[in-house]
Parts: sequence; C-alpha cells; structure tokens
Amino acid sequence: MRLTLKAFAVLTAALLLALLGGWMWGSAGASRSREALANAGAGLHMANARARLLEARVDLFEVNFGRASLSLEDARAELTAAAQALDRQGRRQDADAIRAALAVAEEAQRLAGRLDQTANARAAEAIGLLPKAP
Repeated sequence: MRLTLKAFAVLTAALLLALLGGWMWGSAGASRSREALANAGAGLHMANARARLLEARVDLFEVNFGRASLSLEDARAELTAAAQALDRQGRRQDADAIRAALAVAEEAQRLAGRLDQTANARAAEAIGLLPKAP
C-alpha cells in the first residue's frame, strides 16, 4: 500500500484533532473536580471543628477543664484551616463566619483556663456561628 503525501497529511491532521479533542474532553471536568475537592476539604475542617467544639462542651459539662481546653485548641486549629481554605476559594462570607466562630472559641478557651463554666455557653455560640454547609 502506497501512502501519498495527501493521505499522510489527512491522517496526521485526524490524529492531531483526536489528541486535541481528548485533551479538551479530559480537562473539561477537571475544574469541577478540583472545586469539589476544595469544598470537601473545607467541609472536613468545619466538621472536625464542630466535633471538637462539641467534645469541649461535654468536657466542660463533666467539669474537665483541662481536656476541654485541649479540645478547644484543636477546634481553633481546624477553624483556622477552614477559613484559609474558604479564602482560597474566594468564599469571603463563609470565611468571615468561621473567623467569628474562631474568636468565640478563643474566648471559650480563655474562660476554660480560668475554670469558668460559661465557657460552655461560648462553645455553643461558636458552634452556632459555623456555616451549615461548605
């Protein structure tokens, strides 16, 4: 079989079009996947923070101020990570809500350090300030 220059050009063009089409098709869903991954990461940090705040409330109810302070410290780290993740996504309103919850959690930790039972109410307030879903 003899391959002419015209046939070779047509086959090369078809191959290049197929490669370009495959690349475009593959990259079309990549941005949605990255966005979903970023949302999941922020949601995980918020869920962990909520769990640590609830854990601190139980510890405060049991009058275990030391363990409550550790739980509140863990919650603060998770809240900071969630706010940073939301900032990277451009979701300023949710990030600001997280920062407000962070400020209240810091106050709850200070109160727990002074063995003040009102730290439980502040931890509950911090939970209430968290956005419902990322």
